[in-house]
Amino acid sequence: MGNDNSLVGAGRIAGAGKRQTILAYFSMRGVEFSERVAAASAAGFDGIGFNVAEYLKLRADGTTDAQLQAILDKHNVRILELEALRLLDDAAAKDFEHVARTFHAERVQVISPFGPDKDIDLAKASAWIGEIAKRTEEAGIHYAIEFLPPTKIPDIATAQRVAQASGQKNVGLCVDTWHVFRGAGLASLADLDFSMVKNVQVDDGTMKPRLDDYIQDCIHYRELLGAGEFPLVDFFRKTPPTAPISVEIISDALDDIPAMERAKVQAESLERTLALV
Repeated sequence: MGNDNSLVGAGRIAGAGKRQTILAYFSMRGVEFSERVAAASAAGFDGIGFNVAEYLKLRADGTTDAQLQAILDKHNVRILELEALRLLDDAAAKDFEHVARTFHAERVQVISPFGPDKDIDLAKASAWIGEIAKRTEEAGIHYAIEFLPPTKIPDIATAQRVAQASGQKNVGLCVDTWHVFRGAGLASLADLDFSMVKNVQVDDGTMKPRLDDYIQDCIHYRELLGAGEFPLVDFFRKTPPTAPISVEIISDALDDIPAMERAKVQAESLERTLALV
């Protein structure tokens, strides 16, 4: 198995080497754009995750693309991933393509719908994402399908089948520690095709959920790397050593910490973990 080294950046976080490091959008909930960019830069991240719904709100409020780009340039930070395109959402796909092209984002996170709309046709979904990926391939945009246990794409095996069926090399996987360890577990990484991994998202947590509702649990109780029970060193050893690393710690406890400190403690937790790999 190989890996797509075209996605490799120049990491500034200790231990990352040439791997891109990204401060995920939901790791900085409630923080306005300029403050989030400044915090990510100060903590040593190469880029940030961005939410297209936030982009549309900023534009509606009068912020221009040029103003957003000036903020990114000032802090030497890029928008590297976009959250999160739901399969078969045609209207959203147009917005995601616009934002990705405008800011030269490298990856679009893709999820299967959950809740009442989760029962989708996977063959149709594969063809749908394949068409979008083919249309945007020349712009260097990659699509990372993120498996979530409570959806029609619950695991690595299913995500790989959907990506392969798209027929496009710029469609692959996002592998998130939360969905691995709260899903099929470490053993599921044995069948991971490294060449299909577009990025990994990392976080920590308890092995036993705090809440019965999967989604609610994962958007309130993630922990800093090393503060929970996930075998993160094993995770890193069983995933591609050059895949971009997105730190996605969605935590009510972190929400109360000022932006600069919040970004810093997340970067430091990644550094401590990488030092053990």
